[in-house]
Amino acid sequence: MIILFGLFFSSRVVAASFKSDFTANNFGLLQSVNPQSITSAEQQLRVDKLLKLIQQRLLIAHDVARWKWNHKLPIEDRKREQELLLKARQQATIYSLEPDMVAAFFQAQIEAGKLIQAVDFQTWQKQGIKSFPHVPDLNQILRPSLDKLNTEFLFALTELTQFLGCPQIQELIKSRSQVIIQGDGIVKQVQSIAISPLLQFQNFFLQHLKKSHCC
Repeated sequence: MIILFGLFFSSRVVAASFKSDFTANNFGLLQSVNPQSITSAEQQLRVDKLLKLIQQRLLIAHDVARWKWNHKLPIEDRKREQELLLKARQQATIYSLEPDMVAAFFQAQIEAGKLIQAVDFQTWQKQGIKSFPHVPDLNQILRPSLDKLNTEFLFALTELTQFLGCPQIQELIKSRSQVIIQGDGIVKQVQSIAISPLLQFQNFFLQHLKKSHCC
C-alpha cells in the first residue's frame, strides 16, 4: 500500500509541475489554431489514437513486471527513466512540441506503468509465485516495443496538442479514456495518472482565452 501511495503521489507532483511550467509559447500555439477547423469525428479519431497507444503501453507493463520478477529486479529504474525523459525532451523539439509538456506526459506513462507493476508484484508475492516461463526479454523485445510506441506517441501528440486546451477535447479525453484505456490491471487510478498531463491545459486555456471561441 505504501508503494501504491508513493507512485500516486509522485504522479500528482508531475502533473502540478507540468501545469506550472506551461509557457506563453504554448499559448501562442493554441491561439494560432482554430479548434473548429477539424470536425467532431476527426477530433475523436485523434483522441482515440493517443488513448489506444496509452492502453498498449500499460498492458506491456505486465510483461515488464514478469521479467523483473524473474530476475529479482526492483520495479523502479531511475537511470532508465531519466534517460527516457531526456530523450523525450530532445525529440520534442524535433516534432515542434514543448519539451516540458512531452516530459510530463511520458513521466505520467511511467508512473501509471509502475503502478500496474506494483500491484502485480504484491499479487505474486501473496501467491508465492517463484518465476514465470516464456517471458519476453526486457532488452531485446519489450524495450524496443516501448521505444516504438514512444515514437508513435510523439506523432499522436503533434496532431492533438494544439487542441488540448479546448473544453470539448478535454471532455472527449475523459469519456473516451474510460472506454479505450481498459484491460488487465488498468483501474481508474491508472487511467487518471496516464491522462493527467493531457488535462492540465484546460484551466490555462480558459484563463487566457476568455474572449476566444472554442470547439
